[in-house]
Amino acid sequence: MSARDIGRDLQAVYEAMEASDASRQYSERHGIGAQAVLTVHDDETADLICERFHERLAGKTVVEIGGGIGLLALHVGLIAKRVYCIEANPMWSWVFAGTLLRHKPKNVSFLFGAADEFVGAIKGDVAIYCTHSGVGSMRLVAAQFAPEVIDVHGEMIAANPQFYDPVASELRKVV
Repeated sequence: MSARDIGRDLQAVYEAMEASDASRQYSERHGIGAQAVLTVHDDETADLICERFHERLAGKTVVEIGGGIGLLALHVGLIAKRVYCIEANPMWSWVFAGTLLRHKPKNVSFLFGAADEFVGAIKGDVAIYCTHSGVGSMRLVAAQFAPEVIDVHGEMIAANPQFYDPVASELRKVV
């Protein structure tokens, strides 16, 4: 899927679902507190994350919490032994399906539902999340899947606080 295709599809999803009653009601029914905003929406971002965390992900079983459209999981699947990508918000499914049809490797599985629904059903060596919303709850649920947890933005902020998104930094102060 080209970056232009992904961008077009994402725009359609945002226009159709942003602030819609159906989306709000689904989130309430399923206890989804995260914002409907993607933080990994292009191959370049996914590649950079994989490069940064390569040693900690390579050859491991990885559980991604809040996988969005699945791009990070697809890229992690190139270096990990196994990847489980969990996404609670079905609004991403339109873009997700197109991406999967074109690029899904056999070692990557996508699970739709709140992450806590899968606790005990899958285990990993590493759990990873890359979000700006629900940071505290993401960390708690991620720790139930694997002994090592990677908060992508949290670790990148710690490494370079002056060069990072101030909103992301502020959200992590309450964690």
